[in-house]
Amino acid sequence: LPDGKLREAPSVAAALDALKALRELLRPHRHSGKGHIDPGLDAFTRIRMESMQSMLNFYTSPLSKTHGCWAASSLQAAISLGKGIYWSRQVRLLVRAFIADRTVLPLNPYGYWTTSMLVDEELNSEISLHLQELGKDITAHKLVEFLARPEVMQKHGISKKISIRTAERYLRELGFRWMHPKKGQYADGHERADVVAYRKDTFLPKWRKIRVRMDAWSKENLPFFGPDVPGKRVVVWFHDESIFYAHDRRRKTWYHKDAPAKPYAKGEGASCMIADFVSSKYGWLRSPDGTRSARV
Repeated sequence: LPDGKLREAPSVAAALDALKALRELLRPHRHSGKGHIDPGLDAFTRIRMESMQSMLNFYTSPLSKTHGCWAASSLQAAISLGKGIYWSRQVRLLVRAFIADRTVLPLNPYGYWTTSMLVDEELNSEISLHLQELGKDITAHKLVEFLARPEVMQKHGISKKISIRTAERYLRELGFRWMHPKKGQYADGHERADVVAYRKDTFLPKWRKIRVRMDAWSKENLPFFGPDVPGKRVVVWFHDESIFYAHDRRRKTWYHKDAPAKPYAKGEGASCMIADFVSSKYGWLRSPDGTRSARV
């Protein structure tokens, strides 16, 4: 065949013959008497065959503004069904195949392919939009419920409910991971101008002065003995504080792997603070007889 031959649009006459055959498939006549019978098509196949019929109508009708225009007719058909460019491209492929062979029809892949439902870009987009609406409440069970909705099953030709494991696989294919959220810095005032000024101009200079008289350890966690410095040894007592929140264990859920870290305020629900003082030399702060502690 000459270069570009396969890309030529089918003739209007060939398209008219295909349109007649397609109409008969969508509305088959009764074998006896007038009227039509139900073709028994599932929603997946029907919507694609109706898209093919719509495109052929636009392509072959002299009243159509896209008469004889192959790509423009497919786009008009897609728009009339609320679809877009991807859909129009798929319809052109289906129509071209049907013109060449009347037995080639859209086949519902669910139940026959091992490929996931996510190969359907329209369904893929609807799932992604639904997950955006769920926000931090994404679960595999909620995805199962969404795909089991009657209107979703009918629209996309889904014949049976998926399992939790399948839903988890779909979430991973869509880029989600079961994990804790990426944490930004606490939004609690650590970077206020007065706090930064105190840390820089007061705390750190003071710390550098007393550091030479503090106990020190090497990277191997061995005592480090430097030159003797005049003055008393300094023992630093550190304030150790832990805060536990009622909802701490609810942070792990399905997050998109590319989701950015977000600053968040400390605290989520009722809290319980446990505080104590500890030093590297004496351990936790206790009374001389060990009966009392500073822990609160």
